Amino acid sequence: MHTLTKHKSKTWAALILSGMLLFTMNTTSYAAVSTESLPKPAWTSSSLMLSEANTEKDVLIKGIHAVPSKNLVYVHASQPVTKTSSKTTLDWQLDSLQALDATTGQLKWNTIFHEKSGPYTTYSDSVYASNGTAYVYMEYSDKTKKLYSFNTSGKTNWVKTVNSPASISLLDNDTLMVASSQGVQSNGSVRSAISLYDKKGKLITEKAINGTVLKADHGRIVVDASKQTKVGNFWQQAANPKVEIYDRTLNRLSFYQFPANANTLGDGGGESLAILDDGSILMRANFANTGNRLMGFGTDGKLAWGRAIAGDAYIQTAGNSYTVLTGQKLELYTMKGKVTERTFKDAQPALMHVDQTQDGQYQLDFAKTGYILDSLTLEDVHIYTTSASVPSLEGVSTYVDDVIYSMNDETLSKYVLKSNPAK
Repeated sequence: MHTLTKHKSKTWAALILSGMLLFTMNTTSYAAVSTESLPKPAWTSSSLMLSEANTEKDVLIKGIHAVPSKNLVYVHASQPVTKTSSKTTLDWQLDSLQALDATTGQLKWNTIFHEKSGPYTTYSDSVYASNGTAYVYMEYSDKTKKLYSFNTSGKTNWVKTVNSPASISLLDNDTLMVASSQGVQSNGSVRSAISLYDKKGKLITEKAINGTVLKADHGRIVVDASKQTKVGNFWQQAANPKVEIYDRTLNRLSFYQFPANANTLGDGGGESLAILDDGSILMRANFANTGNRLMGFGTDGKLAWGRAIAGDAYIQTAGNSYTVLTGQKLELYTMKGKVTERTFKDAQPALMHVDQTQDGQYQLDFAKTGYILDSLTLEDVHIYTTSASVPSLEGVSTYVDDVIYSMNDETLSKYVLKSNPAK
C-alpha cells in the first residue's frame, strides 16, 4: 500500500530518478511503407437516420465497432428528439444499434430503444466482446434503466433492469462489470455496487464499495474512494483523490493517496487514466510548482515510478505500451522504460492527437496525412493521404485489419487500405 509520509518529497525524487534511469531508448530502424491515397469507398451505406420519432436532422454517433470474424460492423447512433409523441414532455434522444454487413454495407438488423408512446433514452453506452456480443446500457426518460445483451444475429441474449445509474465495462472478454451508485450522500461520500456477470448474464459476484469507479479494464478496477466537496449546488470530485485498485475477483490490491498539491481532474490531452493489457495502470496529475507527472502502477497495484512530462503532452496507450506526444515528437514506452521515438517533421499543423485502433495499434492524423503505427515499435503499418475523391475523414471512424470505417454525415463508408505483407 502507498500512503504519503513527511518524506514524500524525497520519495518522489527517488521515483523520478528511478524513472530517468529506467527510460533508456533503443534505436529502431523503420521499414519503408509506401504512402497511398485513400481509395474511394468500397461501399457507402444507406442513411442511418431513423424515422420512428420526430428528431432533429442529425445523427450522433456513440461508437463504431467492427467484428471481422462475423463480417459485421456495429453503429451505435443517437438522434436528438425535438418533439415527443409520448407522455414525455421534455426533449430526449432516440438510440439505436445498427448492424451492417462488412462486405456490402447493407443493413443486417437494427434495434431501436424506443417503443411507440414509450419513453426515450436520456443516456446510453455500449461495449463489445471479441465474439461480437454487444452489451448496451440505457437510461430512459421514465427513470428506468436497462442492460441488454445482443448476439451477432440481433437476437436478445438477455435483459436486466438496473436500479441505479450505472457504468458498464468489460474486465475481460467474458466478464461484464456493472458499477451502479445512488449518488453522493449528504456528507460527500459515495457508495457503489459492483456486479460481475458472465456472458450468459449469470451473476458471478458482487460487492459494495466506498467510492466511485473511475475505470475498469483488463482485470483491474480503479476507484476514487475520496469524499466529494459541494460547490454551490453541485458535488465536485476531489482533485487529489485516494485511489483504490481492485482485481477481477473484487479483491482490493492497494491504495494510493495523492498529495494535497496534486490535481488529477484534467491537464494536457489524451488519457489521464489508462489500464494496460497486463493490468498495469497509468495516471496523470499536475503538481503545484513542479508540473505534470505520469505515474505508473504495477500489476500488483503499487506505485512503481513517476516521471515528469510536459503540460501539453498527449498520452495514449495500446496493448502494453504507451505513447507521449509532445509537439511533433512521439515517444514510445513500456512500463519498463523507453523503447523508441519518432519526429514527424511533415506535420503541418502539428499533430493534435493519437488514438488506439480497434486492433491495438496507434493511429495519428495530420491535416491531410494519417499513420497507422505498430504498437511495439512505432514502425509504419500504413501511411495514407486524402485526395480529391476522398477529401477528408472528419467523422467518427474506426480502423481494424487494413480497413477504415468512417461516418460522413448520416452514412458509413468502408475504405480498404493496401495490405503490407511485411506486417
